[in-house]
Amino acid sequence: MLIYLVYGMSFVLAMMLQYGVFSRWMILSGSPDLVLLLIIALCLHQNHRRFWILILIMGGVVGLVSALPYFVPMLVYMAVYLVSLSLKQRVWQTPLLGMFLLTFGATILEHLLSIAILFVQRIPFEFSEALVSVALPAVFLNMFLAIPVHAIMRELSVWLYPQGAQV
Repeated sequence: MLIYLVYGMSFVLAMMLQYGVFSRWMILSGSPDLVLLLIIALCLHQNHRRFWILILIMGGVVGLVSALPYFVPMLVYMAVYLVSLSLKQRVWQTPLLGMFLLTFGATILEHLLSIAILFVQRIPFEFSEALVSVALPAVFLNMFLAIPVHAIMRELSVWLYPQGAQV
């Protein structure tokens, strides 16, 4: 129960920081996605069996607040969760490397899905401009913020999951 409370409060804090502070940090037109970074770090450091339920809830909340259709964040977050399960088995000695790989892949996936939604809705945009002015700067900012988010979530997971504890 404590795990859900701590993760829920960290999600609420990340949402507040994302929409209040980090949405104003821009390079060209790309801004970092703190909630995505939190989800990635939580997926890499969690030891809970039914964590996917919390991921779906977080994706639904972000989908309701976002201007995109609600299923886009849910798809991205579930993809992050599934890939993190396999990364924890393969790259388990270097979770920071997994954080970088997932951050890069999830940010690109999120922006490609956003571009696809714009294309399906027939909203006019320039693909090269969307890629160069929005997606690549967002990848850079997410990679920059991945280290502190990873460090904070690692310390939180050490506190929540003491050495040798099984959940």
